[in-house]
Amino acid sequence: MQVNFNPVVSFKHQTPTSTNNSTTSVAQVVAVPENQKKSGFREDISRIAKFFTTLSEMTKATVKAAAYGGLTAGAFLAGFWTFGALPRGFKKGNSLMEICKRPIKNISTKGKIITTLATLGVASYHLIKGKLVTNQRTANVDHQLKTGHRTA
Repeated sequence: MQVNFNPVVSFKHQTPTSTNNSTTSVAQVVAVPENQKKSGFREDISRIAKFFTTLSEMTKATVKAAAYGGLTAGAFLAGFWTFGALPRGFKKGNSLMEICKRPIKNISTKGKIITTLATLGVASYHLIKGKLVTNQRTANVDHQLKTGHRTA
């Protein structure tokens, strides 16, 4: 007999069905699922509120990630162009117009890689922070409506 170690169990008494002449009853352990979702008005409202909370917070996080990531990329590229490509172009004897024609092309590969990593880092930070804020707000919805926490 296999026994599940579940804190919520119920015992079911049955008579043996084998051909043995034993008249004693056998107790079988039947596990009751602990995560049975109760469906009701409060749980439905909770699900709807959590959906809109998640949608709102993750939209804000995505917009912040795009905006701050774009600002970071612009600042890094401007810095690498100003302090790297511009002096290098003047050393080669190019005019200011020739240096300004293709600013992205004149930035070094190292500068482009560092810019990409910094942009991804800033965007990731805002997305992760948005997910954590979302989890906190959905937990507040659960507590306010006195429902259980959602399963992950």
